[in-house]
Amino acid sequence: MLEKTRYNIEEQSPGILLNHAEMKQALELLVQRMETIHSSCTNSFPLYSQGVADQWILSSGGSWVGGYWGACWWLRSRITGSLSDRHKAAAICQRLSPKITIDSINRTPIFWYGATLGDLWFGDAKARSLTSASISAIAASYDPEMHCVPLGRDTGGGREGNQLISVDSLAPLIQLLSRSEDSAHHQIARTHASTVSVVCGAGNGAFHPGARFADGHFQPTEQAGTWSRGQAWAMLGLSRAAVLWGEPYLTCTLRACEYWKRSRPTPLPPNRLDDSSGLADPSASIIASLAMLTLAELLADGTQWRTSAHQEIAAIVLSDYFTGFHQTGNRAKSEDPPSGIFWGCCYKTSDNKEEMVESAWGSFFLMAALCVLLDMLKPDEF
Repeated sequence: MLEKTRYNIEEQSPGILLNHAEMKQALELLVQRMETIHSSCTNSFPLYSQGVADQWILSSGGSWVGGYWGACWWLRSRITGSLSDRHKAAAICQRLSPKITIDSINRTPIFWYGATLGDLWFGDAKARSLTSASISAIAASYDPEMHCVPLGRDTGGGREGNQLISVDSLAPLIQLLSRSEDSAHHQIARTHASTVSVVCGAGNGAFHPGARFADGHFQPTEQAGTWSRGQAWAMLGLSRAAVLWGEPYLTCTLRACEYWKRSRPTPLPPNRLDDSSGLADPSASIIASLAMLTLAELLADGTQWRTSAHQEIAAIVLSDYFTGFHQTGNRAKSEDPPSGIFWGCCYKTSDNKEEMVESAWGSFFLMAALCVLLDMLKPDEF
């Protein structure tokens, strides 16, 4: 099965959709899978598991991924209604508190997904308190000369981290700071979004994943639109800005989604367009699909975007990157890997090596997209 990690456009089927029962089956597999992962990590955070090995690399602090593990449990509780699931989410949430002080914009996904969802969905008081503290800390990192919150030096930012800007955390930063009761925090969110869209946007819908600030101006660090997940992160962030503020972000979201369809006409895209013989990154399609689903809600006739998102999610569920799903009712074989593993996340497991892995953030976004397609939740809740 691991040979399927190579990008192969001929094996993709872009036109297939899932019916309601099939989407529910896929969602149930992901929900059930969480029990196995939880039993493997106890009081640690699961970072990733290579392929379908079901052998997790754990972290005591969670790195930038920890919030997504909490988010999985907040979402599972939303799906199941289980108080036990909610208690697990709340416990994970409180273990995130040391991340308040790290010097990184990646605090935004940690606390938006790991804490704020608990406040939004369940009114969890401790999650609300943690959200408030994280907003204050992140807003304090705003750089008035750069007109943004820089990447920061921790969680991989390095020595130049405070001169870098990144699209990765655009969506959670916008949503997190916009939850504040302080209008100054709202202004930081809008200014940051404006800076990212101008600095990283190439004008044709393609986005650079980041830029470096020097001598009073930004210089993009990579070719626009080449890295699939970077393009998807930008799409998600723009769609969140469009929900809150309308134009020019609605048009920017539309152009970014159109670029995605032009540059990646079939699902299961390569990790990088300039290396089509390399690894795929289906997780990028999921993130892009959430942006498309949001766009569908914002346009007068957004049906085509909902259909496009559905096709991309269906291709992932039906692929070998998702285990245990049997569209035709075929039964699992004894030698099959455990069910509910989504191992379609291209992840840098060391300084010079990328692998296809199962991860908390990949599983969370796949569950989220399925919930939206099942009309259980709105796309802008993520």
